[in-house]
Amino acid sequence: MKFIKSIIFVVLLTFTTHAFAKSSEYYQKTLLHVLTECNTQCQKQVFEQEIESAFIALMQAVLNQLNFALSQQQAITQYLEIDVT
Repeated sequence: MKFIKSIIFVVLLTFTTHAFAKSSEYYQKTLLHVLTECNTQCQKQVFEQEIESAFIALMQAVLNQLNFALSQQQAITQYLEIDVT
């Protein structure tokens, strides 16, 4: 079970080390802590917090991208309305 949790955490570490994620050093320290000092309940709590944090960061990035796309579409629409008249 510990091996499976470690694999999941490494996958999270791999896919969350980008612009809006925490530093690699943070994940290395967290992984070391989980594997050496945590009991089962602690491991569960750490994994849940990391998954929640990564999901929220991902959703914020998606919303920001959608907001940008909508603002660009509005600008194009306004430009075309002004240009036609």
